[in-house]
Amino acid sequence: MQFFVSCGILKEAWRKGEKPSRFFLEGFSFWRENMDDFLIRLRRSPIIGALRASLHSMKEEDFSLCAVFFLLESNILEVQEFLPHHVTSPFFFLHLDLFGGIASDESGLCFIRNNFPSIRGIISTRARTLALAKKLGFFSILRLFCIDSESLKTGLRIANDLSPDAVELLPGLIFPKIKELIPEGALPPIICGGLIRNQSEVQEILHCGAVAISTSHRELWKMNLQNELR
Repeated sequence: MQFFVSCGILKEAWRKGEKPSRFFLEGFSFWRENMDDFLIRLRRSPIIGALRASLHSMKEEDFSLCAVFFLLESNILEVQEFLPHHVTSPFFFLHLDLFGGIASDESGLCFIRNNFPSIRGIISTRARTLALAKKLGFFSILRLFCIDSESLKTGLRIANDLSPDAVELLPGLIFPKIKELIPEGALPPIICGGLIRNQSEVQEILHCGAVAISTSHRELWKMNLQNELR
């Protein structure tokens, strides 16, 4: 999906006689080279580590438990000190709405991409932020808080307009109960996060069709080591 959306943007710019920005062209190449790797990582390790507390509380061995981590409620000083030690693996996604020290504009996103190569994607509740992140080659994850049927309906509409690479549904615990309310193919791959506390809940959510779950419970991260998680 993202490949064809990006191609469409590129072709439209050329049709109008506009020269696509250098940042866009670099971003398109960046995305194309890494998308397959990201999907393979999720298939092999569908438990995503959600980091809320200080990154300094993490031990080196903790980072071997997940192929993807979500950086939540962080800031540029902490990330600047920590991330250079983890350049290639795992993949990090930055929740830009809760990140301190960098604006969610083109300059801020370019700074992230050029200085923190291990940050492969952006998480946000804002369509504008994710549209810009996609343009610059980041994976995009739309965070959708499903508090009632109306918020689900609104989220489906936004996801359809934006075409993010994935949607993080919160609270993820309710996904098995509301899956029947989501038309087949209405959303991109679904990641579930929030209120997921034990292995049986993880198994149920994955069996219902979620591609991954995000959790801050480190005991659940160890499920990635199981041979038959799904």
